[in-house]
Amino acid sequence: MLVIVLSWVSALILVPAVACNLGVSWKAVWLALLLELVTLLIFISTRHVQLLQNRGRRKWRHEAEAKHRGVYRRPNDYFLFVLGSGGHTKEMLMIMDDGFCNFDGFHRRYLISSGDAMSNNHLEDYEADLKELCRQRNCSPGTYDKHTVTRARRVHQPLWSTPFTALRSVVDIFPILLSPPASVAAKGRRFPSQVFSNGPATGLFVAVAVHALKLFYVVPEDQMSFIYIESWARITSLSLTGKLLYHAGLADVLVAQHGEVAAKYGIPNVGPMVFNSRRG
Repeated sequence: MLVIVLSWVSALILVPAVACNLGVSWKAVWLALLLELVTLLIFISTRHVQLLQNRGRRKWRHEAEAKHRGVYRRPNDYFLFVLGSGGHTKEMLMIMDDGFCNFDGFHRRYLISSGDAMSNNHLEDYEADLKELCRQRNCSPGTYDKHTVTRARRVHQPLWSTPFTALRSVVDIFPILLSPPASVAAKGRRFPSQVFSNGPATGLFVAVAVHALKLFYVVPEDQMSFIYIESWARITSLSLTGKLLYHAGLADVLVAQHGEVAAKYGIPNVGPMVFNSRRG
């Protein structure tokens, strides 16, 4: 995908210069570039619709009425979790606390926004508790790593500068999605099978990056599934991030934790996942 984008940008810069040397009119040059842009937009639109149709044919297994009896994983798998400042991170870690303990051969990758020390502290506390619990139960805690991306928008940041930091955030996200941990890569797995988010703005940009990788055939459609679990705090409607994902069709799976929200948007209701408890 990056090669395609860079090729188009290069064409935008180089073609006019070459055409000028060859004596081709500027009008013809810009018409050619406009045609190339229109072709690219048609391809993206068509491919987007195709992804949505193919996604509708695949069934996602979820347990709306069950008490979350554990996460379904494949051998030597790894998931990516998008953490957000404050409550979003704490809630995501509570959702992960699903009663399952043995993480042998399983890797967790965390994505944190720059300057988010609180999320980093919550994460380290969670992993330390998990390691101790697994030691007591004589099971494996698996492995984990964490990566930092540019914050899409800081508190009180001017709106005019937000597109620039958002773009930088998206650029930071691609290498994280495409560079598997060494332990997982050694087993032949290139991408996280599932990517989880519960509402922070960074989650929207991760969804955009995942969708773009599938649009341009970098990642197979049945891999790197983006799963959006709307925050427990949203009791009557989706958050702004949730609404954007819902209307744009960027999430492979989009669920709510309250029946009113689920009924309003016609999405699955998975119940109060934040009340999972490994220690119960």
